[in-house]
Amino acid sequence: MTCDSPHDYSPGLTFENVPAGTAELALSMVDLENQKIHWLQVGLPATASGTQAHTLTPGARELLNDFGEATYDGPCPPAGHTHEYQLTLYALRNPLPASFGQNTSPSQTLKELGSQAVATAVLVAPYARH
Repeated sequence: MTCDSPHDYSPGLTFENVPAGTAELALSMVDLENQKIHWLQVGLPATASGTQAHTLTPGARELLNDFGEATYDGPCPPAGHTHEYQLTLYALRNPLPASFGQNTSPSQTLKELGSQAVATAVLVAPYARH
């Protein structure tokens, strides 16, 4: 889950109480200290009860992050520093088109998710490297 682990895999997450009428879900992970977007995932089924570590849910896709990769890049603050990482789950009323996020910057994609969400759930977790 972090750059210090042998495999920098995406985390397993559990979802519950998804609002009725949700068409699909999306996820993001942002380093709050420098506003770097580490992960963008869209197209998760509204019926999903979570994600499995290092596994892309069928139908979901990952979009470009601030490292120029369409994948998960785990927490990696400078040694001796703690950064807070915000995971956000977006409940979207309408499904996103297949082309969503292909020609936009990660920050624009994040803004679009926020504007299209009918509800969000947020988890903020600190991570320090020694």
